[in-house]
Amino acid sequence: MNSVAQIPPQDQATQHRVEFFRLPQPGKRDPHFGLSRAWYYKAATIGEIRMIAVRQRGALRGVRLVVYDSVADYIRRAGQEAAASVEPGPAMVHVGVAKAR
Repeated sequence: MNSVAQIPPQDQATQHRVEFFRLPQPGKRDPHFGLSRAWYYKAATIGEIRMIAVRQRGALRGVRLVVYDSVADYIRRAGQEAAASVEPGPAMVHVGVAKAR
């Protein structure tokens, strides 16, 4: 019997990704997407993302968790909708304005 543990390499493709994460504290942003607590509650209320509440039997309070994949899917959908609504046109050119001395 082989008792040596196999540890996978830690490259970009195999790094650990969360499945759920806690809501950010009031007034702060989450470390994954940079969104606020209020944004998560609004998005969950209208059904755009999924959140779950976890508490022990008999406890008055619990913890609310956000489903990571639901937020990532929402962001992808929003990006695709935004790209579809932009009409193809001439390339945008940035024109700088020189300051007068």
